[in-house]
Formats: sequence, structure tokens, C-alpha cells
Amino acid sequence: MPFVPGYAHTPGQHCGSTALRNLLAFHGVEISEEMAFGLGAGACFYYVALEQASPTRWFNGRTARLEENFDELTGAALELRTFEPDDDGAWAAARDEVDAGRPVLLLTDLYYLDHYGNSAHFPGHAVVLAGYDEEVAHLSDTGFEQLQTTKLESLDKARHSDHPAYPLAGHMFTVSGEISPERLREAIPAAIERAARAMVEPELRDFSGLDAVRRLAAEAGSWPEAAEDWQWCARFGYQVIQRRGTGGGAFRLMYSRFLAEAGRPEAPLAATAAAAWTRLAEAFHAASERDDPEPTLWRRIDAAANRVAEAEERLWSSLAIP
Repeated sequence: MPFVPGYAHTPGQHCGSTALRNLLAFHGVEISEEMAFGLGAGACFYYVALEQASPTRWFNGRTARLEENFDELTGAALELRTFEPDDDGAWAAARDEVDAGRPVLLLTDLYYLDHYGNSAHFPGHAVVLAGYDEEVAHLSDTGFEQLQTTKLESLDKARHSDHPAYPLAGHMFTVSGEISPERLREAIPAAIERAARAMVEPELRDFSGLDAVRRLAAEAGSWPEAAEDWQWCARFGYQVIQRRGTGGGAFRLMYSRFLAEAGRPEAPLAATAAAAWTRLAEAFHAASERDDPEPTLWRRIDAAANRVAEAEERLWSSLAIP
């Protein structure tokens, strides 16, 4: 039963930043989870309506390219490899890394991971493969206290999920060279600039950045009229703001701690945005508890979503100023 000797699973709040922090720690570089998140330009926003998906209203407060951003911004010697769905090389490549005594970071859709139980699709969930046997993989996963196991066939499905929000192709990251702590610190300004630019000048107009935040603010209060699964949309909205590895406040609380660690004066603005997101999450949760839409609760969602938009405008406009 091969395991990576010396790999330590330290639980964290968010999958990608926990996996990056633990991967770097194995290679002798200690940073906080918040620093890993910030150096990956982690805070972002996406909002899409997917009528054939569940839920039909899907949003997330972090970038889809955390690990790739981290590598590009820091020169951290991470190597990304992808594999087609019918390519047996995906598992062989990950297994070979463990056999060589090296942990490997994998991107998955947690819907297929056995220790989550098919609750909802969530592509881009990062885990670290720390060992395996003939039947299961042993995964270092976010807040779990111990390594988790999932069947090898389940892991393969998770690594090749075709969810429209973020299709995966066996994404795996390994450390292929020396990591410089000094280079990591030097990358902080560029990481902040990239995150701010993605919010203020989004690549996907209407679907990402501040444009998407404004659209959520305009639409969220009327979900019961637009979406048959309004109750599940509201419950999922609560989860992706306050739970599901966000650290609270749609990742803004984690980002505020990164900004504070970086010595940036905008840290309180991120904390204020986090509080606004938390109030929206509470409103979503209350509305989701009703079997029929309660107009008062959905008006509260509308108001809370607009306060979120205002707080996000202040935060990212400030960070985008040269």
C-alpha cells in the first residue's frame, strides 16, 4: 500500500489553498493558507444560470484558476498535466508520483468522491493524493482530520467531470523544481492586481467579476418567479457563501486576512464585504426553509444582495487603483 513518506495532512478551510499549503509544506516551504489563497488571486466571482443543471442558479466566490494563478504569479515550479477521459494515463501519472515519494494535487468534482455522498456537483475541488491501494485512493482533503478514501473508479469520474461550469480533464499539479519563499513574497502585489483586474475588468462579461455580482443583485430576489428549483438555489447559495470551504463570507473573510498579512490597508473593506455576504447567506438560508416562497424573505434577499454589490464595488475599486 504505497504512501508518500513524510506527507502531513493539516486541515484547513478551503480546498485549493489547503492543498497548496500542504503541498508546499512537504517541499519545505511554510506559508499560511490565507497567503496561499491570496497568491493564487483566489477571490473572484462567477454567476451563471444553467437550466439543465442542479441547482439552476450557480455562483462561486473564488477563481476557477487558483492553482494555475499561483504557479504563474510565484514561479513556484508547479507543473499542470491534463488527460482525455479515455486516457488511462491520468491514474498512471498520479500513481507514479506517489510511487516516487511525491504527493500530487488533483482537481475533482466532489459529487463523485465517496466521502461526500453525491450531494451536489462542485467541480474544481482540490485534494492531494497521498497514497493508494488496489481499490481506493487516500486523499488529503480540506477540513477532514484524517486522510479520506474514495474508490479508484470514483476518483477517475471526479477528475473527468464534464459539468458545464468547469469541465475537468484529469487536472493534476506536481512540484517540479525549487520553491523560493522570497519569490512568493515578491509576488503579492501582482497577485492582488490580478484578482482586482478579474473583478473590475472581467473576461466573461455578465458571468464573472463585478458584472456578475451586479446581475446576482438584480436577479436573486426574483428567483421564485424564474426558477422552479428556487428552494434548492437558495440553499445552495447559502452553502457556497458560508460553507463548502469558503472560510465564511464567500471567501472574503479569508481574503481579508491575506490582505492584512500582506500589510494592505484594504483588509477592512474585504472584511466588510465578507459580512455583507454572510448576511445574504443568512437570508438565503431562511428563505430555503419555507416550502413556499415567502415574499418578505425574498425582499430581504434582494436588499442583502444589493448591499453585497455595494461592498464589492468599494473593495475591488480600491484594490484596482494603481
